Amino acid sequence: MKVVLIPCRATEWDDQGRLLGRVELPPTEAAQERAERWAEGLAPLKLQRILHAPDALTSRLAVTLARQLAVPTKSLEDLHEVDIGLWAGLTEAELKTRYSSAHRELCDAPLNVSPPGGESLSAASKRLTTCINKQIRKNGKFAIGLVMRPFSFAMTSCALGASNVSQLWETARHADEPLVLDVAEPVTTSDVG
Repeated sequence: MKVVLIPCRATEWDDQGRLLGRVELPPTEAAQERAERWAEGLAPLKLQRILHAPDALTSRLAVTLARQLAVPTKSLEDLHEVDIGLWAGLTEAELKTRYSSAHRELCDAPLNVSPPGGESLSAASKRLTTCINKQIRKNGKFAIGLVMRPFSFAMTSCALGASNVSQLWETARHADEPLVLDVAEPVTTSDVG
C-alpha cells in the first residue's frame, strides 16, 4: 500500500525558523499555492482518504487537499504533533543555547529526549506507530495520505523506513514536500528506535 506523508508547516514561524510544536498559527498565503501544487502531484496516486490531526492547521491543509482530490478526510487524535513544551517558538540557535545537552541528544539519540513541559519523543513515537499500524491494517491496499506537523512527520518517516531515527531532527527541520512510501506491513516501535 502507498502511504503519503504530507508535511504541514507553512506558517510565519516556519519562515522564521521557529519550532511550532502544537502552537496554532494561521498558514501563510504560500500554503494555499503549495497545497494546490501538491494536489496535482498526488492525484495519480488515487488516495482513498486523507488522515490528519485534529488541530486547525493540519485540518485546514487536509480539507484543502481532500476537496481538490475528491476524497474524504478523517481527524485522528493520535496523529497530533509531538508536544515540544517550552521549545515551542524557539529557533535552532536558541534551542542550542538554552538546552545544549538536549539539542545534542536530539541530534544523536532523539528518542531519549523529553522536551521540558512536553511529551517524551519515545512516547510520541509509540503513539504514532500504533496509530499508523491501525490505519495500515484498516486501509489494506488503498493509498492514504497523512497530513502531519514536522516532528510527527519525521517520526512516521522513521517508522516507515524512509529515514533513520538518527536523522529525526534533520527530517523534521527539512520536511517540505510530500513523501510517498510503499508499505508492505505494519511496523514495530523497535523499527523506529
